[in-house]
Amino acid sequence: MIPSAPPQLPPPCGEGDSAPAERGGGSTCGHTHTPTPPRFARVALPTRGRELNQSGFTLIELLVGLFLFGVMAAAGTVLLGSAVQAGDSSRVLLNDAQAHIRLRALLSADTSQAAPRPWRDAEGRSRPAFSANDGALFTLVRRGWRNPDGAARASLQRVSWAIEGGKLIRRTASMLDGDAPGSATVLASGISSARLRLFGRSGWQETWAATSPAALPRAIELTLAGKDLGQVRHVLLIGPGGAT
Repeated sequence: MIPSAPPQLPPPCGEGDSAPAERGGGSTCGHTHTPTPPRFARVALPTRGRELNQSGFTLIELLVGLFLFGVMAAAGTVLLGSAVQAGDSSRVLLNDAQAHIRLRALLSADTSQAAPRPWRDAEGRSRPAFSANDGALFTLVRRGWRNPDGAARASLQRVSWAIEGGKLIRRTASMLDGDAPGSATVLASGISSARLRLFGRSGWQETWAATSPAALPRAIELTLAGKDLGQVRHVLLIGPGGAT
């Protein structure tokens, strides 16, 4: 605020005063000096409307910002979904690879430890040590059956591999002679076809004609095909005594 004029003061004593001052009060000339408060003029101050308008956002700017945020959020959602899908696919492939490794390990363990030992079924009939394509892909007797509990049984085990309902299964018998194969262990699913060939003295052949009950082929070739599996070919050597 800017003052408009200086304050008005009373006239000096002695000018136009007709009465003397009373004793004990006021001034000697009889006037009471009361200063008049200054009067201030109103000055228009600059408004801040423009500054406020310049520092804010317009509706179009807000809409553009929201649009960009939506695009970024949608892109992030797509990337997150792709990452989750890739993780699921990796887990499926890893499980398939582990199943294939387990299948190969069991096949190798069974065939590499095959024993030329005939066995007897529940009716007491003699069976050859190795048979193929007789309801199962192949059946053999293997060594190396672990016995950590020290049970009263042999270290030989009868093993049968077969295709049932599009699944590759493995069955084992609790006793070498007289006992039927036990519960099935599924090692591969989605099998559409399986082919077994055997290598003996006459080379590769589709059937196995044993010259003696203890005869074993030298090797087997197992080809499995399926939609997800593709085509997998296993060539496995038979244990000591093969093709004798």
